[in-house]
Amino acid sequence: MAIWPKTVELGMFSKLSLSTVPKLVKPQRYLSNSIKFIPSSPLPVYDTGCTYCQIPEFPEPIDFEKDLNGTKVLPWKHVLILSHGIKNFDDMPSKVEMVPNSVNSEIEALKRGLISAFHPIMVSNILLTNHNKLLKKFQINNADDQLAYIYPDRKIVKFSKKDTKQFIQHFLVPPPDETQELPQVYNPFKPAASKKTTAVEKVDESIFEEFPIEKDLVLICGHTQRDIRCGKLGPILQTEFEEVLSIENLDECTELGLISHVGGHAYAGNVIYFPEDKTKQVIWYGRVFPPNVQGIVRETIKNGNVIKDLYRGEV
Repeated sequence: MAIWPKTVELGMFSKLSLSTVPKLVKPQRYLSNSIKFIPSSPLPVYDTGCTYCQIPEFPEPIDFEKDLNGTKVLPWKHVLILSHGIKNFDDMPSKVEMVPNSVNSEIEALKRGLISAFHPIMVSNILLTNHNKLLKKFQINNADDQLAYIYPDRKIVKFSKKDTKQFIQHFLVPPPDETQELPQVYNPFKPAASKKTTAVEKVDESIFEEFPIEKDLVLICGHTQRDIRCGKLGPILQTEFEEVLSIENLDECTELGLISHVGGHAYAGNVIYFPEDKTKQVIWYGRVFPPNVQGIVRETIKNGNVIKDLYRGEV
């Protein structure tokens, strides 16, 4: 049985408290001053049938000691691949680029010579509750057809796998005026290197189909072969989110699913909220358990508040 961090009495029942106070508060860097924080996740007000369900034992404990503040990665672009061919996340290899003949492996092979070190890219595989419906909607009919969500662009792109290099160049490489060179250490014994100008390869934009993202997106790490904690907890959280989103009448305007490893599996469950609204920030949460889900849905998705003791961004 998993060990919960703290309990609080609710009537005759002992329920999970979600009031772990962060040990360190850092200067705010990534959120605008208009973002409102609440200190902890509100306790659930109803039981979906899984809100207080038994959490499985984990071979390694979840880290309840480390402050979550600043533990998220901060990619310049986050690419979510839908057309990876995996039907169950238990079958996902430990690294997404190990999926045979996948666009992930193509991106991994090409990115070293194309992507800026100052503009890091994160590529993830996702599996949504309405996955097959989406693939059919966008006419993904064979292994060459690719479908990806791109954030913070908030767009869906359909392209051919043979055009992966052009996809990287067009969507994942910053404009020339935004690129930076790595600082050089002065060495008096080494001749000065001549400056090289790299020609920017023009991409035929007609090879891509672009669509707006019209729904919020909630993704939970469920990458079993990367870390069993996410693998076991992810599907439980997915079930709870599905129930709560339905009860709160948000299921028609919210996509839900699992995502491959996003870092910090010691803080399972890891949940990322990608709002459809371009004025809102993407929110990363850690140490999320079923009793947290109602609080995340009501406070973050409905009211736009960030739950401080679950938040993995910079505060």
